[in-house]
Amino acid sequence: AYGSALLSLDLGVSPWVTIPLGGLLAAAVAMIMALFCLRLRSAYFALATLAFVEIPKVITDNWDGLTRGSLGLVGLPGLPSLRLGSYHFDISASPTGSYYFVLCYGFVLLLLVAVIFRSNLGLALQAIREEEVAAEALGIQVQRYRLLSLLLSGFFAGITGACYAHLVRYIEPGLVYGLHFSAMPMVFAICGGRFTILGPALAALVLYPLDQFIFHPLLPAGHEFLYGAVIILAILFMPSGFWGQLRKGRLVSIKTGSIE
Repeated sequence: AYGSALLSLDLGVSPWVTIPLGGLLAAAVAMIMALFCLRLRSAYFALATLAFVEIPKVITDNWDGLTRGSLGLVGLPGLPSLRLGSYHFDISASPTGSYYFVLCYGFVLLLLVAVIFRSNLGLALQAIREEEVAAEALGIQVQRYRLLSLLLSGFFAGITGACYAHLVRYIEPGLVYGLHFSAMPMVFAICGGRFTILGPALAALVLYPLDQFIFHPLLPAGHEFLYGAVIILAILFMPSGFWGQLRKGRLVSIKTGSIE
């Protein structure tokens, strides 16, 4: 987000150019993180990545000459209009344009995830997820695939963050690295189903409006507490997530012959 914002704001480069560059910059940061964290496993790897996030937060919060520190970057260029033949799609002119852009972007991203999930890369990552030692014994290069997954995650996260920055036209360290944005993807994944494609997307469609219209108004100073409660309840009563439970129920119904 910051890479794309600084390039477009200070150098006047089009956001359509800086957004992919922001993704590459995020992938480069993921590569640096991999040098220190890649050999860690399970919970240790997760804790190390969470700790690593604090480094860019401290840098952006204190490098006033480049990032404007806690004041943030204001007045970022909006996303330029798109032209498809005779059709003119003005993204930044209205909330409706931004909505349809985000909808199309999310749909394309889901398709890419589905393709990766069913590719050799996806199968290798699933094997590593189930049993890392067994996957390595079968000849899967575990470290190589873990590195590749980090690079892809960083790249797509960087592009998404850059798009968000140009849509809202303002970013600051608390917004980019805050607990709220860090916890939300985890909540969506756990509640929707960690090992599914549609589950987290459906959870986002349900939980984010709840956060904006119910959780935040009811508890503005500590609505993150509600996210923690949602995670605990999901782990206790729906360990495979909403979509996972739905699929399990459908399979049970098929086996018992109750589906018509």
